[in-house]
Amino acid sequence: MDSWPVAERARTIESVGRKKQKFAVRGFPEVDVGAGGPNVVTLVERDGRFEWTSLLKNDSQVNRLRPSKTTTIFPATRPPPDLPVKSTILQSAERGENFIRTYLPDVDVPAELIRDELSQDAKITEGFKRFNPYMGNLLHPIVVHEQAFLAFPMGELNSDLNISPFHDSGDEIIFKPSAHPIRTFDTPIQQIVTTVPGTQTAYLAVRTFGETSFIGVDATRSTPYLSEVAALSHQDTGGRAVVDVVLSETPFSSLVVNDFGSVYRCSIADGDQIVDLIHPAAEAKGEVQQISFWRLARGTEGTNYLLASEHSLSQIDTRTNESIELFSLTGTGVVTSVENQGADNIVKLCNTNQLVWIDARFARRPLLAYKHGRQHDRYLEARTSPSLSSVTLITSRSNSMVTLYDVSRTEGQPIHINAPSYCFFSSDDASVSYTGSTLFRHPLHENTDAFSLIQLTERGSLYKVDLSVSEDGADTFGVSWNADVKEFERTPLHVFEPPYAEQAFVETDMSTAYDHIFCLHEQERKQREDENADAVYDLLEALPTFWQGLDVPIEHVLTTYDAVLRAGDEPTQTSRADFLTEGVINSTRGYRALKQGRLSPNVLVKGSSWHQNLTATLQRLDPTFPDDARSGAEAFKRYDLAENPDRSVQSLRYEKEAREQLTLDLALSADIFSSQPFSRASNEGPALEDLTKTLSLASEPPAVDFGYLQPKAISRYGREETDESEASMGVRSLLKDWQIGTDPEEYVFVDYYDRRASTPQTTQRTNPIQAVEIPLGMQLQRPPTILAASAVPPRPPELGRRIVAQSQPDLGGLPSRAYGFGSQNALSSQLQTQSSQEYMMSTQVLPGVHGGRPTVPKVMKKRVGGF
Repeated sequence: MDSWPVAERARTIESVGRKKQKFAVRGFPEVDVGAGGPNVVTLVERDGRFEWTSLLKNDSQVNRLRPSKTTTIFPATRPPPDLPVKSTILQSAERGENFIRTYLPDVDVPAELIRDELSQDAKITEGFKRFNPYMGNLLHPIVVHEQAFLAFPMGELNSDLNISPFHDSGDEIIFKPSAHPIRTFDTPIQQIVTTVPGTQTAYLAVRTFGETSFIGVDATRSTPYLSEVAALSHQDTGGRAVVDVVLSETPFSSLVVNDFGSVYRCSIADGDQIVDLIHPAAEAKGEVQQISFWRLARGTEGTNYLLASEHSLSQIDTRTNESIELFSLTGTGVVTSVENQGADNIVKLCNTNQLVWIDARFARRPLLAYKHGRQHDRYLEARTSPSLSSVTLITSRSNSMVTLYDVSRTEGQPIHINAPSYCFFSSDDASVSYTGSTLFRHPLHENTDAFSLIQLTERGSLYKVDLSVSEDGADTFGVSWNADVKEFERTPLHVFEPPYAEQAFVETDMSTAYDHIFCLHEQERKQREDENADAVYDLLEALPTFWQGLDVPIEHVLTTYDAVLRAGDEPTQTSRADFLTEGVINSTRGYRALKQGRLSPNVLVKGSSWHQNLTATLQRLDPTFPDDARSGAEAFKRYDLAENPDRSVQSLRYEKEAREQLTLDLALSADIFSSQPFSRASNEGPALEDLTKTLSLASEPPAVDFGYLQPKAISRYGREETDESEASMGVRSLLKDWQIGTDPEEYVFVDYYDRRASTPQTTQRTNPIQAVEIPLGMQLQRPPTILAASAVPPRPPELGRRIVAQSQPDLGGLPSRAYGFGSQNALSSQLQTQSSQEYMMSTQVLPGVHGGRPTVPKVMKKRVGGF
């Protein structure tokens, strides 16, 4: 065999276990023309003389194939795929649990088992999205004598087999597709395979999810007649699913390979179906942990077949049932397809990195490896042109890109690259996905340099692209649709749309709604204002005597708007809150009365027991709130729309009225009133407390005085109101230090639980100032503070502990402990006096002023001995 010179040397390859081993690897030329790789030259003998020849000829006389426009030859039969429902594994498991509990209440399935199964299913589904080894080519031509058909699936479930014929009209070849399937299978079709063109009898293999059917095709009639020859189920192939099928020439015989890599032969003898295992899998133990790849191809003489795995190519001899490894792929590439062996003994093996030409007689030394430079794609498939044997096309299910390579070998010469590779797109949409493709040339077509690339999309439509050497090449065949196919194209396919996807373009005239809002509503509002004019005047006259007209005192505070609303008649519109209820005062006359002072808060202040203006509070919430709410109309002009000479007078009037109504609402909510006065603390409280302290050894706290809200004592069990409203001892003790009327800014906090605490400091709110760090020397120059004994609160008594006289050095007034109460700091103790306290009984619950018991340390028991 004439070949190109290459270096043959041992390469160091890492094997399993990260142990480096040396293997003798035969070299072969690897070409990357697009990247400007090195060219290969050698000496060849021609006419008794040697001359230099190059691997890359780059002959300008080589004709390139030119694609035509894409043509649709069969309409889509399946709707677009449904949008996937986005849900987590946990949500799916919860739905599964609810289904089982609802329809199978007697079945107890653990939730963990459901989650594990769903997780495994999601992992397998995600792997199938990247590569599905069970999906084969779904488009294949049937050529018998001078008749040709096209076999492909159709229908919504992809389970209907369609066989459409090609007719010779004398002038041209016409494809007349049928709108009706010739046979329907129980499960979706996964692969269609036919015998090689030119055989006397045509056979068709259809692989589905359930089984693989072998069908004989009788093409002598106008409509092909199908007769089933054999069928293989999963039980016939070791309980595993079939991934690829290949048919031999007559007599009938076929080879199938399952997802374990086991090869079975199916034949017919004396009318009986015979299935033999001719190539067992290398490792048939356990389940397949990863997605496997197995593909079959025909060899020579009908006895040799090729089996391709992810990284190797083997040859199987059906006479001896022995296999020989021809080629092993090294590196990161993965085999994607293998083509049938040609008459020149060349096998084309495609992987994710290269397209390799192999001579089956010398397979351990490939002829050429051409880097195609395409993205990592496990659906790449290499096919030889039916008109030009030197041209090889690479197609993919993932996109519409087609790459062409012109490589040939002449007798007595090494293989050559006639021209650099080139590509085109078979569809306007480069990202469209296909489920099948084939290269077809009708046997009666006169132009031997032209053929067609036919592709089947995921929706079931067929597209055709003609490839010809000539620039003005005619169509390889025409298309004629009958009435059924045309009707099928016009009929819209049913598309399932979830509720959130039910969208449609609807054009609606909204002028009536706008007229109702801006015209009719305003007219009705003006009419109501005119009808309620007398009610507004009556309300303004009754407002000054609002408090005198109340039959029952109101127990809660009211805003000015609440009083105005209650002073008039009952409003026609009801609402859960008075400030949301529209009254007769919400009108232009109401705003005019506000500007005239007839809705002033002073009208209600005279008869109320308590009044408070909220302007200061509202200004804290919104600094832009005006000091006088009645003048807000001028302040709110900054929110007006931009001046535009095209604005109508009606728009300006709407804007002015809206500003006035907002001013009216804010002005009527800026003051609050109460019909009940706030109770004051009894003056005899302090005197009574001093008298109690004098007559009793224990200081009993005074009674609690309530202000605006008065308590109601309710019996715990009978729910009957009682007159007893005296607070408990605990409540009075907690409120003892608070005097009604005391300024909260001058509240004195006393920590009774700190023994080192000195004089309590007054908590005052001051503006934050920047802290100034004072040197320690300057702090120590300040004389210590001497406090009067009366200023120091008595220390709470403690049980079981004596206060021993202590002495500390003078720290110059430095604080010994800081508390997080405002700016108050507890000073260090300056004077330590000796004090003693006798043991006495105590029933206190907590230590401190309000009672407590000291914690007694737990007595540890001593071990006597032993275990």
